[in-house]
Amino acid sequence: MRAICLGGGPAGLYFAISLKLRQPDAEVTVLERNKPDDTFGWGVVLSDETLDNLQVNDAVSAEQIRSHFAYWDDIALHFKGQTITSTGHGFCGIGRKTLLLILQERARELGVDLQFETEVKSASAYMADYDLVVACDGLNSKTRMEFEDSFKPDIDVRRCPFVWLGTHQKFDNAFTFIFEKTDKGWIWVHAYQFDDDTATFIVECSQKTFDAYGFGEKSQEETIAICEDIFKDHLGGHKLMTNASHIRGSAWIRFPRVLCEHWSHENVVLLGDASATAHFSIGSGTKLALESAISLAKHVTDDADLPTAFEKYEESRRLEVLRLQSAARNSVEWFEDVERYLDLDPVQLNYSMLTRSQRISHENLRERDAAWLNGAEKWFMQQAGAGSNAPARAPMFAPFKLREMDLINRIVVSPMAQYKAVDGAPTDWHLIHYAERAKGGAALVYTEMTCVSPEGRITPGCPGLYAPEHEAAWKRLTEFVHRETEAKICCQIGHSGRKGSTQVGWEEMDAPLKDGNWPIASATK
Repeated sequence: MRAICLGGGPAGLYFAISLKLRQPDAEVTVLERNKPDDTFGWGVVLSDETLDNLQVNDAVSAEQIRSHFAYWDDIALHFKGQTITSTGHGFCGIGRKTLLLILQERARELGVDLQFETEVKSASAYMADYDLVVACDGLNSKTRMEFEDSFKPDIDVRRCPFVWLGTHQKFDNAFTFIFEKTDKGWIWVHAYQFDDDTATFIVECSQKTFDAYGFGEKSQEETIAICEDIFKDHLGGHKLMTNASHIRGSAWIRFPRVLCEHWSHENVVLLGDASATAHFSIGSGTKLALESAISLAKHVTDDADLPTAFEKYEESRRLEVLRLQSAARNSVEWFEDVERYLDLDPVQLNYSMLTRSQRISHENLRERDAAWLNGAEKWFMQQAGAGSNAPARAPMFAPFKLREMDLINRIVVSPMAQYKAVDGAPTDWHLIHYAERAKGGAALVYTEMTCVSPEGRITPGCPGLYAPEHEAAWKRLTEFVHRETEAKICCQIGHSGRKGSTQVGWEEMDAPLKDGNWPIASATK
């Protein structure tokens, strides 16, 4: 097989390695327009799971990568003069330049032809001469644009501008988030160590803050000076650095979320950021690239032909890509709307930040750092009005006060419509139904929709509150709930609108009554 990789980043290099391991006789070429030691990122983050996958695929390069990793277990939040640290998260980072040099060395050992400082032509220029063209040409992929009709890309440019910087300040004990309020708005940092001397320092803010500072018109040196001043209390006298001197003017960008309906066109296949991106706030972009490279090499080797290999490659990787992109979307949206959370207490903000991607649940936090979560639960209980001696419990069990109504917890039951009323009056069915839910421990029980008039009912089985006998029946029910349980009960008042005068659901759903219909009324435009 003759294969060519358009782009010499981690995705292209690792695919070349993976293919040569499976097909030693394959002729594999990697084209890269930059020098071998050029890189315009700082550090990358990988998980223990990804390291294990690399170990299985190629123990030689995996050991080299592992030996250069900076490990940390904590996440630290710096906010309102406080530092809150939680542990048990398990990260490792490596310099992007170091990673590239390790992969380049391993590729050469295996006989990959690496061609640097080579201008890459369009993918179509290589299709006739090579059996396989792997387009790993990054998030601004020319190949993806060349065959746009086949790949059908969906590109969503996110709202917050950010800039990749580095520093020699140490963040080697935690993945660090810093939030600072300035006279022009909030601005924040994602920082992590990736070697003994250097840390990634990503500065991000809202568009409003970006415009107020005029970052779009400032040089990189001016941006760095402003950021050094804003974050001086966290830099320990160290400078911020850029390695994007090849970019004229501002180096600020906005993140493009890339998703493609298809990843292949004839003998061309997308890999890495060219096919899908994941926001840096969950640190999974390189993970996706390396694991997808393994999958592609496996299927190209094992399957009968390229169309089958490409189909199996997409099938095996798409779910994982979508899963990570979903988590990344949750995370990026949290940061885009973070200013709505910045009036929270640091404890509550930290909890919100840790669970933002929805990959980490309340109980997963307990597995990671039971001591921190126990303290957070106790803090929340006390803030909610529980006594100082009250046991620490999950927030859903904390009391809640709404005006003059005191609830014993935050569990609310909103039952489905029962369609068991008789002439609008609730019956023994409703007494048992609602009483059981109140006895179950919920603090607040909502009734099903209770209609304001006989014409406002959806069906003849809908309850109402428009006649004395209705009042008496509801009084009997609510008095039982108040007497026998600690729950409160709340009436959900409604009107059917034009959906009224229909049969109950177990007869014919949404169909008019066979007889006894009543006039219906609805809002107009």
